[in-house]
Amino acid sequence: MRIFTSKAILASGTAVIAIFCASSAWAQASGQGDVEAVTVTGTSIRGVAPIGSNLVAVGRDTLEKTAAINASEMTNTVPAITQSGAAVQGENTYSYYAPSIHGLGGSASNTTLVIVDGMRMPGGGTQFGQTDPNILPSSALQRVEVLADGASSVYGSDAVAGVVNYITRREFQGIEINGKVGVANAWNNADLNAIAGTAWDNGSMYVAGQYSYQSALANSSRAFLSRGDYRPRGQNFDTFNCSPATVRTPASGTNVYLSPSATTTVPNTTAFAPCNNTLNGDVLPSAERIAGLVRVVQNVGDRLTLTATADYSHLLGNRNLQEGLVTGVTTYGPGSGQGGQINPFFQAPAGEPGALQETVSYAALLPGTQGSQGNKYGMEQQSNDTLFLYGNAEYKLSSDWSAKFSDSFGRSRTNDARIGAFCPSCANLAINGTTQANANPTTTSVGGTNIIALNTPLTTSNALDVWNANGGNTSPTVLKQLYSLNQNNTHWNSYNQAKLEVQGIVANLPAGPLRMAAGAEYMWVTQDVATVSTGGLGALGGGLSKYFQFSLARNVYSGYAELVAPIVSQDMGVPLMQGFELDLSARYDRYSDVGETSNPKIAANWTVYDDLKLRANYATAFVAPPLAAIGIPSAGYKRIATGVTILTTLINVPVALYPQVLAVPGCAGATTTCQLGTSINQGLSRTYGIGPTAKPETGNSWSVGFDFSPSFLPGFTSSVTLWNNRFKAGADALGLTQEINIPSLNRLTICPTGCSAAQIGAFTNIANGGTLDSTLPPTVYFLRNDDLGNVVNLRVQGVDLSTLYNVETDRAGDFRLGLDLTWFTKFSQDFPGVVYSMLGTSGSNNTFPSVAGHARLQAGWTFSDFSFDTFVNYTSAYHNWNNSSLIPVVSNSVGVPIGGGDKVDANTTVDMHGEYNFGNAGLFGNASVYVDVKNVLNSDPPFYSGNTAGIGLGGYGYNGFLSSPIGRIFSVGFRTTY
Repeated sequence: MRIFTSKAILASGTAVIAIFCASSAWAQASGQGDVEAVTVTGTSIRGVAPIGSNLVAVGRDTLEKTAAINASEMTNTVPAITQSGAAVQGENTYSYYAPSIHGLGGSASNTTLVIVDGMRMPGGGTQFGQTDPNILPSSALQRVEVLADGASSVYGSDAVAGVVNYITRREFQGIEINGKVGVANAWNNADLNAIAGTAWDNGSMYVAGQYSYQSALANSSRAFLSRGDYRPRGQNFDTFNCSPATVRTPASGTNVYLSPSATTTVPNTTAFAPCNNTLNGDVLPSAERIAGLVRVVQNVGDRLTLTATADYSHLLGNRNLQEGLVTGVTTYGPGSGQGGQINPFFQAPAGEPGALQETVSYAALLPGTQGSQGNKYGMEQQSNDTLFLYGNAEYKLSSDWSAKFSDSFGRSRTNDARIGAFCPSCANLAINGTTQANANPTTTSVGGTNIIALNTPLTTSNALDVWNANGGNTSPTVLKQLYSLNQNNTHWNSYNQAKLEVQGIVANLPAGPLRMAAGAEYMWVTQDVATVSTGGLGALGGGLSKYFQFSLARNVYSGYAELVAPIVSQDMGVPLMQGFELDLSARYDRYSDVGETSNPKIAANWTVYDDLKLRANYATAFVAPPLAAIGIPSAGYKRIATGVTILTTLINVPVALYPQVLAVPGCAGATTTCQLGTSINQGLSRTYGIGPTAKPETGNSWSVGFDFSPSFLPGFTSSVTLWNNRFKAGADALGLTQEINIPSLNRLTICPTGCSAAQIGAFTNIANGGTLDSTLPPTVYFLRNDDLGNVVNLRVQGVDLSTLYNVETDRAGDFRLGLDLTWFTKFSQDFPGVVYSMLGTSGSNNTFPSVAGHARLQAGWTFSDFSFDTFVNYTSAYHNWNNSSLIPVVSNSVGVPIGGGDKVDANTTVDMHGEYNFGNAGLFGNASVYVDVKNVLNSDPPFYSGNTAGIGLGGYGYNGFLSSPIGRIFSVGFRTTY
């Protein structure tokens, strides 16, 4: 059996680990000193590699050669990680910073388990409490292991697609300091991290810390983010929300005057929308993080070893918001008979000077240059504080057996605050004297109460002038009140995991020792949420505020066992079988809220001869739906403070699937699609939790592969794995395209003459605690049900390839060439009776980009103290199946998409890293300096007609799940050790 030392593994960056062994070579390279056995991902038994699986390792060498600023950037060099290529900055709305393997799951169905040193981490973010590995200072990281196989038999929930295990340095002696600064167009970053440690006869201790900063990126700094009208390549994302306002009158009907001075109207369709609302705000928030980790290892006698780790992280991010928009607000002029609701600034359109009433759509721009607004339109501030404590006590029962008790505790507080944000009801008060867009003076201003706020009579001191640019004659006091909304959404995620495990040798078989591990676990998880916001009534609100609070909890009891049996050894002389190993594992979990589940795994390694090993495995796995995904029983199973609201996303409804849409205002004469959600055909949307029918999300996986390291070609290693995953009953919301294009799902209801009170009552679910969080439009023409459910069924298959060739020469230095690739051969989704392929697409269900391939090529050279590496990153072309695609998605008779959509080009970027080691530089220690360039050619991301900001990070014109908007990043840095 060929042994790969850590030096060979780490040189590849993302090379496949055939085995990790408890050898002195590994111990020395990892800075751990002498250890008895190395624990690796995918098995409970220390001292053996995971059998039957392809394990990918990213080591400190990759961290250094990529100048990664955090753990996520380091992990994203692995093509099997779906987010490879995306910007590692800001909270992804659905998956926080947590990596995802093979695009399986997402949103509330993240099927990749993220752990640290084999222990679970506290959840974070303001959605589903998923993990943020960047709470670890990068100076403390030793390596990251990615296991792309089902592993619930070892780890329990979430390990359907696999496991990402961030492994910290066990021990460290000396001092290491790293620093860098980087710049791009209108963007910069900085990083300083260090580690210092010592050891004594029977123990050790180290302290690691990091400060990092990434600046915000403004929409206006990139042309592809702020164009608004993307024709002819994409859709026109301009709106009728303008400054001065666009106007409709009772006489103009659905047609629009593009300004008060307009003499003619245009149709209220996207083709005629004139105003760009993408020039302000930030696409990426700033990110400032401080993290620290302390590790203590103490041996007590010859049998007991104690390890304790404490980690703390603080993250602060700021993002400038865009200007506020009001759509379809009724306003009255002199002679209308509306008394105090008459706006003193009212102007009839030039084409209809006798108009007494208007419906206006307005962008609340303030004086100043667009694109350089600072925070005058408000700010979103995201912060996170995480405390993570874990440790273990291991006792040697005998030379063959040991017992280990492990415990981890984590508490994470994430706060999403909006400060000085746009207040829509304040704008309504200043336009028509009520908080209602329809100017109704008897409708409550605060849902669930009898509070009615009126701002009458309207005068020049309290009214809003929407007929002139940037507020026109509006008083400074009213302009200030337009941006007076403050909101805090705080999530506390806590957990405790306690585990007791024994392992050792059960018997000595002819081929070697039969090893076993068995254990029991107990875990509790809680999520507490509190949302506080101002009443949204400006000066009329006084001390009025809205408050929403709930707590959720679960308990988990688990037991597991694993056997590793050598069946054939080299000494037995079996032809074409130098070794054969079998691994059997199983786990039982009982959840207090979603029931119980059992998951087995069987795996095998077959060493044909020294150079070739074959492997295979089969496993079942599961995901327990996140607490917030189930919803809040006392609030009608809402999962966030917001209940039913007016849908602000424009949706294109196919006429062929919904012929009744032709009777909706603005749709007469439509032939292919009709756009709903405009000011003349508004509707409602809700996103509640799964409810009491929530159940575990299940899956199964298999993989077969081989590792080949030919003795006739020293320095060459390769690994190929064919893998297959099936995921059933995943918890998620459906994508807008699915909800629209598959009518059998009953997620979109069209009401040609307006939805009835009974329909609206059932939809809002107010009788059971649901809420209506926006004023009803005068007429509701459609209802979009975006509730979470156990609705995701995925079948994914593909090939992972990893090769590395190291060539050592006597005079010319050392050369290396490597390729890591993930290529999908199947990516399908099914509902009851409906199956379709999403391979080579993105946007069909929002959260699962299903492009066919990701690859990363490395070429490097080391000569004496100098090294240089080039990386080529590739994401294959795909089709945009988002509802915003310029070319409509083609569906069959039952609404299943089968083609169409815009083609999005492949994305190829080039990175370079050059480093020089000065050796021992006296006062400066063993010092190195480097230059690192990301995206050397400064390539814009491939054009994507849409905006992924609503479902994660992103903005107009590019796909935030697959590409970065930052462009070329030039960095210089140093590294020194003492």
